[in-house]
Amino acid sequence: MISLKAAKNISIYFFASVIKASLLLLINPFVALNMSHTDYAIFGYFRAYQTLLVPLLSLAFFQYYSKRFFEVSPPKREELLNNLLSIQFIVGLVEISLIIGMFYTFFSLTGVSFPVFPYAFILCFTIFFNNFYSFWLLELKMTRNAAKYFRISLINSMFSVFFVTLLVIVLKLGALGKLGAPLLTALFCGMTFFLRRKPRIRIHYPELKKALTFTWPLIIAGSLEFFFSGVDRTFLEKIGNNRLLGLYNIGLGISGYLLIFNRAISDTFRPDIYQAVAQRNTRRILKYVFTLNLLNIIPVVFFIIFAPFILKVLTFGKFTAAAGFARITSLKNISRSIYFTMSSLIIAFGFPKVTLINKIIGTLGSLILFKFLIDQFGYYGAAWGQVLSFVCLSIVTSVFIGYKLVKKYSRSA
Repeated sequence: MISLKAAKNISIYFFASVIKASLLLLINPFVALNMSHTDYAIFGYFRAYQTLLVPLLSLAFFQYYSKRFFEVSPPKREELLNNLLSIQFIVGLVEISLIIGMFYTFFSLTGVSFPVFPYAFILCFTIFFNNFYSFWLLELKMTRNAAKYFRISLINSMFSVFFVTLLVIVLKLGALGKLGAPLLTALFCGMTFFLRRKPRIRIHYPELKKALTFTWPLIIAGSLEFFFSGVDRTFLEKIGNNRLLGLYNIGLGISGYLLIFNRAISDTFRPDIYQAVAQRNTRRILKYVFTLNLLNIIPVVFFIIFAPFILKVLTFGKFTAAAGFARITSLKNISRSIYFTMSSLIIAFGFPKVTLINKIIGTLGSLILFKFLIDQFGYYGAAWGQVLSFVCLSIVTSVFIGYKLVKKYSRSA
C-alpha cells in the first residue's frame, strides 16, 4: 500500500500540474480570440516534433540520473548532476545545429509550406532550456522535497501565463507568441537552475560513455513516440488546408488535458502493480490493471458528452467546430493508458528491452496506419490514427508479455 506521506506527495505533484493546466485553460478563450486557424496550424505542426526532439536533446539523462541517484553518495551525486548538466549544455547546442540543418533539408525536399525560421529555432531552444528546468523538478522529486517542487512549479505556471498573455493577447503575435511563450518561460526557469548549480562547462567523457551506454535504447524508444503522436501532422500538412489543420490541432490540444488525470492515476497505482508482479499475484495484477484503466475511462466519457460545450467555453465559440476532433482524440487517453500499463508490466517482469522492440514494430505499423487512414478519411482519419496507433502498440505488447511469460514459466516448470 502507498504510505500517507507518499500519497501526500503524489497529490502535491498532481495539484501542481492541475494549477498550470487550469491557469492556461482560464486564459484559453482570450488566446483563441487572438489566434487564427493558420496560427493553430503552425503551432500544432511544430509542436508535433516535440515528441521526436525531447529524447534527442535530453539524451534521457533524467532516467540515468534517477537510476544513479541512490547508488552514489551525496557528494558524488552533486558531481554527477553537474557533469550531466555540463554535457547536456555542450552536446545540446551541437545537436540543435544539426537538427536545424535537418529541418531545412526536410522542408526543402518535401516542400513544407511553413518556414523553418523562426519556429523550428524556437522549438529546439525551448526543449534545450526546459531540460534544465526538468532536472530541477527531478532533483526535488528525488529528494522528496514536495513543498519546494510545488513552489517552483507555481512560479513556472505564473510565468507561462504571463508570457502567453503578453505575446498572444497583448502583442497579438499569433503562432509566434504561442510558441515563444514556452521558450521565455523555459529560458528563465531553466537557466536559473543551471546558473545556480554553476557547473564546469566541459564534457566528462567517462560519464558521457556510462550515461549513453544506459540511455541509448531509451533515446530511440522515446523518439519513436513521434510516430504515434506527431507524424500525423507531417502527413496532414501536405493536404494544404490550414483551416482544418488548425481545428485538428485545437481538438487534439484540448483533449490532451485529460493526460493530467491519466498520469496522476498511473502514478498512484504504479507501486501496487510492481508489488503485485514481484509477488506473482496474478489476481491483484489484473485487479489493478482493470481499476487503473476503468478510472481513466470516466473523465473521457464525460469529456465526449460535453465536448461541444467545453470547446464553446474555451474558445469563446470561435472554434467549436473542433469538437469532433476533440471527441475522437480523447479516446487516445484510453488506448494510451492501456499501452503504458502493459509497458509497465513488461518492465516489472524484467524485460526492459522488449519495450524498444515493441516500439520499433509499432512504428512500422503506425506509419502504415496513419498513411492509410489519412489517405482515406483525411483529418478525421488522422484523429482515429491517434487512437488506433496505441491500440496496435497494446496488442503487440500483450503478445510479447504472453510469449515471455509462457517461455519463462515453461522453463521453470
